[in-house]
Amino acid sequence: MKMLGQRVITALIGIPVILFVFYTGNLLLLAGIYLLIIVAVAEFLNIVRKAGQRGLVFPLWTGAIIFPLIIQYNYNMIGFAVFLTVLFCSIFFINGYPHYSPLDLGWTLLGLLYVVAGFSHFLLLRTLEHGFWLIVYVFIVVWSTDAGAYFSGIHLGRHKLAPTISPNKKWEGSLGGLLSSIIAVYIFTVFVPLPESKTLLFLAPAVSIAGQIGDLFESALKRFANIKDSGHLIPGHGGVLDRFDSALWAFPFTYHVMVFLERLY
Repeated sequence: MKMLGQRVITALIGIPVILFVFYTGNLLLLAGIYLLIIVAVAEFLNIVRKAGQRGLVFPLWTGAIIFPLIIQYNYNMIGFAVFLTVLFCSIFFINGYPHYSPLDLGWTLLGLLYVVAGFSHFLLLRTLEHGFWLIVYVFIVVWSTDAGAYFSGIHLGRHKLAPTISPNKKWEGSLGGLLSSIIAVYIFTVFVPLPESKTLLFLAPAVSIAGQIGDLFESALKRFANIKDSGHLIPGHGGVLDRFDSALWAFPFTYHVMVFLERLY
């Protein structure tokens, strides 16, 4: 109960701040994303270290600095930026071989793709039409899924979802989270009628599943490193990766689906 109380207090303080930053956008949003990326990259490197692995630290931090800037000022160049970053990591690896192994390069590319590119999609989603409301939508899906899965898992949970990764998660909780996200999005579309409202409602289950996969993915990384939390920055939640694990998959998924549908129609 103490943990739940900390989570509630943190949410009551953190949610308005997060929404204000996304609503304001521009340099304040860029600064906020940089803060999240810096802390998350440090947490990721700690996970890698605790797992007895090693990454290419300099290329990872270089990508963490460059990616958000490119998206903020010319997001159309993101594909070229990804190519240059992978090329830079490869050159760094070749130059450092055999001190660095292909596994070190793999962890670095995972950090860039999972952490840096994941958080950078927060900026990308904000660039779309009705970007702020799309961001609110994703957070509603993620938060309602978490809440629904938590309470459904406690009261109805019988069958383990991924026992080797997260023993406490249940299939009933997962389905409860899915249903909660649909209900929450329906209420959202009633109060915030957008041109994309029907699309967002039909998309909610997929976004919820993407978020749940993100949760399990981060749990698998922590299980591999034999640690409970990625960090201790956020009371009741652990680290930044612990709090945004679902969002790191839900935001990119939503952005690319919305862009695809926009081009399709």
